[in-house]
Amino acid sequence: MRFRTILLTFVITGLTLFPARATAAPHADVQDDRVTMAFPDTITFSATLTSNAPITSATLEYGNEQQTCGDVTAKAYPQVAPANTVNVEWTWNMRQSGSLPPGTQLWWRWRYTDETGAQFTSSTQTAVWLDNTHPWQTLTSGNLRLHHYGMNNSTAQSMLEAGAEGLRRNKEWIGLESDGTVDVYLYPNYTDMRDAVLFEPQWTGGLAYSDFNIVLMGLSGGDTTWDRNTIIHELTHVIVGHFAFSCIGSVPTWLNEGLAMFTEGGLSAGMQSQLDRAVRDNSLQSIRSMSGGFSEIPERALLAYAQSYSVVKFMIETQGQEKLVELLVALRDAKPVDTALREVYGFDTDGLEDAWRASVGAPPRPAQPQATSQPTPTHVPTYVPIQGIPQAVTPTPFVIPTSSFGGEGTEQTGPPRSLTIALLCFCLLFLLIAGVIVLGFVVRKDNAKAGGKNAQL
Repeated sequence: MRFRTILLTFVITGLTLFPARATAAPHADVQDDRVTMAFPDTITFSATLTSNAPITSATLEYGNEQQTCGDVTAKAYPQVAPANTVNVEWTWNMRQSGSLPPGTQLWWRWRYTDETGAQFTSSTQTAVWLDNTHPWQTLTSGNLRLHHYGMNNSTAQSMLEAGAEGLRRNKEWIGLESDGTVDVYLYPNYTDMRDAVLFEPQWTGGLAYSDFNIVLMGLSGGDTTWDRNTIIHELTHVIVGHFAFSCIGSVPTWLNEGLAMFTEGGLSAGMQSQLDRAVRDNSLQSIRSMSGGFSEIPERALLAYAQSYSVVKFMIETQGQEKLVELLVALRDAKPVDTALREVYGFDTDGLEDAWRASVGAPPRPAQPQATSQPTPTHVPTYVPIQGIPQAVTPTPFVIPTSSFGGEGTEQTGPPRSLTIALLCFCLLFLLIAGVIVLGFVVRKDNAKAGGKNAQL
């Protein structure tokens, strides 16, 4: 399963968006500039800074190498007691910011100012975020590096060969190549792999970080076929994710998982049987429903994987891999999936499902209710204000049931009729009471005048 994790949410330090290059500054006198890792929880940056005048402030600038929409530099501001030589330290808490995948390349530098106003910038240092208590070893094959420990060399070599086969299949079967070196961190079991990353589901057996060109996986402990398929599956997620990376658009889950299943080489007998049964029973899931996350119910999730594989296989066998690459390019350009499908294949998601259902002998797609009129969403997300009620905008490809309020085909533009009648009655009652009071006042005044006249007589 693919887990694209966006991890640079530096909640304590804040973010500054600008190229990560140091501007010209006097030579910095920095000693013992290092990081101390308490994997997988924290990284502590520390150094000794020196100047000819008392140092008044210090800033740590840091970040990591990953595929982003712009260079990102985070800043931290450790406390400094003015002195010519100061020891600075700051800790990055992964439990607050989110966990980086093992193997991430880190960088950092120090900027500081003394009381004369002179500013100094240290040279940029680098380190690898990894649990160095394990005796990691590395095997290389082309654009693939496999890091491992706790297993014999033949097992590691077999997994390296499986990864190389995965790269070959992606190139020949889909038409995609890896963009740079992919690092695979292979753990001897699932427990070790899960302990290396915070906040991941405990059932996870493999993780793909396409933004980092990193794959994590644990060995099953005996099922070599499963292990080899897993590395091919996760490598495909990295290659597809890296190729189709977009700051706005996204690849629907059915396409992403279908490609990963396709490069594995086919469905297992059990998954094929489940797909065949769903075709016979007319219990297939719609392709639209598989655009987001798959169900947490194992049986439905497995069916979604099987269907995704079958749909992607149908697209490649009938239209060729070139069109599938064109589709990924359109999605990378942030085009909605229906728009991308129409431009490349001539049909939208529903048209794709109709053609695929016919190819596997499934009944026609169930008719959908008539959609109501709605605004077309833009490609740029809308930011909700702090106060106020935002309008609910639903993308046009999805069917919205007609409201049962106000009668079919009608639109209510004013207050409810019952409320209008109640307000009218209240106003009439108010006028009646006001009229009685005024009438009583006039009668009383006339009686008073008449009594005065009688007294004079």
